[in-house]
Amino acid sequence: MEKYLKKEFFGVYLLLLVPFIFYLGVKLLVNYNSYSICIFKIITGNNCWGCGITRAFNELFCLNFQKAYDYNPRIVIVAPLLFYIWIVTLIREMKFRFRTIKSNSVVLEKRKERGLL
Repeated sequence: MEKYLKKEFFGVYLLLLVPFIFYLGVKLLVNYNSYSICIFKIITGNNCWGCGITRAFNELFCLNFQKAYDYNPRIVIVAPLLFYIWIVTLIREMKFRFRTIKSNSVVLEKRKERGLL
């Protein structure tokens, strides 16, 4: 268990926090901001393709799928895509970290065999 608490896993720990940070950001933007954050809408006054996606994620977090779809139908594509990217990145990071730990232990064993340590 001790080997999983090393500083090499700091990147994995940060990746595990990404969904919580995203959740908090969405909740703060929706509940405490009454103005639009869309630059396109601020400049032109028209909705862009992404308008409503933050409110849609907020409703998705509350499991209101119909309201989420009503705010922005693209939530059907964006939410699974973000989840997929997060999972793939997390798996790659973990594989890389385990490979790094394994290669470091092999190097240490070889040094011990040669009497360098």
